[in-house]
Amino acid sequence: MKKNEAILLLVLFLFAFTLRFYDLSYPDFKWMDEGAHVSAAIHYWNDGQFEPDNWEHPSLRHILLYGFLKLFGDNPFGWRMRNVLAGAIAVVLTYLFARQISGSGKTALMAGLLLAVDPLHIVLSRYTCDEVYGGAFFLAAVVLYLKYAGTLKAGDTSNVADAQKQNMRFVLSAFFMGCTLAIKWSFVPGWIVVLALAFFQKTNSRDLRSAVFVSSIYLLVPLSVYMLSYYQWFGRGYTVKELMELAVNSYYSLQLYTSETYIPGMIFLSYPSASEWFVRPIVVGQGTYLNAHVGEFILFVNNLPIWILTIPSMIGLAIVAARKKSMAIALPVVFFCASYMLFLLVRRPVFLYSSVPLLPFAFTAIAFLTVKLSDRFSAKLYYAVLVLMLSWSLLLYPLVTAKKVPIALYRYILDDTHIIIN
Repeated sequence: MKKNEAILLLVLFLFAFTLRFYDLSYPDFKWMDEGAHVSAAIHYWNDGQFEPDNWEHPSLRHILLYGFLKLFGDNPFGWRMRNVLAGAIAVVLTYLFARQISGSGKTALMAGLLLAVDPLHIVLSRYTCDEVYGGAFFLAAVVLYLKYAGTLKAGDTSNVADAQKQNMRFVLSAFFMGCTLAIKWSFVPGWIVVLALAFFQKTNSRDLRSAVFVSSIYLLVPLSVYMLSYYQWFGRGYTVKELMELAVNSYYSLQLYTSETYIPGMIFLSYPSASEWFVRPIVVGQGTYLNAHVGEFILFVNNLPIWILTIPSMIGLAIVAARKKSMAIALPVVFFCASYMLFLLVRRPVFLYSSVPLLPFAFTAIAFLTVKLSDRFSAKLYYAVLVLMLSWSLLLYPLVTAKKVPIALYRYILDDTHIIIN
């Protein structure tokens, strides 16, 4: 990586971090699921028990949150810094992913900036939402795998040190994928995609023994990380067989979830279907009208003026990939569809926050097509679109982060919002 690009990545990280960290201590009380998440982290570390949080989800989230509580204390910074850091790192990883699949700095910059300023990603990076750091782990696994695969394709294994470095990237990718699976099962489709890519890459090179070995690594390392996340639970006397039983019971329990399972009045219940995410405006949250002219709100929005470009961009990217016979260009479509199809097909309610891991792939597709169109018509098109998208997203920033805002400026959003007014 060149020095200028390294500096750009640092600036991008600091920009994303600032948006997520600014005024992080407000509100200074545990908000939404934070109470359950913090209590469960302490309870799990000390006693190996999951309560009062959902017992169906894997346990790494408790261990990570407990670590940040020990670093920063049982206060807003301890509760939320895990997500702030993961959200900012995800922005950098989105840049790297887009750079790898497109070879274009412009595509990478637009994709990274779109995630940096996305209102939903920002607000969820300021609380204890699992999808933010789970998505960051998943992106790390994908970026490392693509670096490994790119090295293989280039044939850059001329000595033992190169080969060891290449293999280390692959093992690290498998490790981060294990961290992802140990946070939520919704990342399983992405794991299968990378596993398939690794296997078929080796098969195409007619190295079947190596294909079996690589596939074994990408099975055993993630599963080992998953099991290790239950270390405290095993400390209560449970066995591996009982962990398998727990996983089966968790799966069937999750299938029984309905809207009635959740706390009445939960803000996300207004939109329980993933089919709405990229085609209609979704705005839910909580807020307070301080007077007739000023209010402060924490809103979860799908930023439709940008998100609505996702499906057309995915179709366009798939066409470009087919014409160029490029698997690399198709990867945003593959990862997006693998995860999104899961959310579309499950019977249980699926809420807006689950869309967060899809955004890096959506924004990569949007950025890729924007660059292609600007190359064809006018270079100014890229900068015009980028400025418009960033300006619109930043306009929403104070509305989603509990800053005092003039009601008149945001009336068109607030009048069509499912908001719980305090």
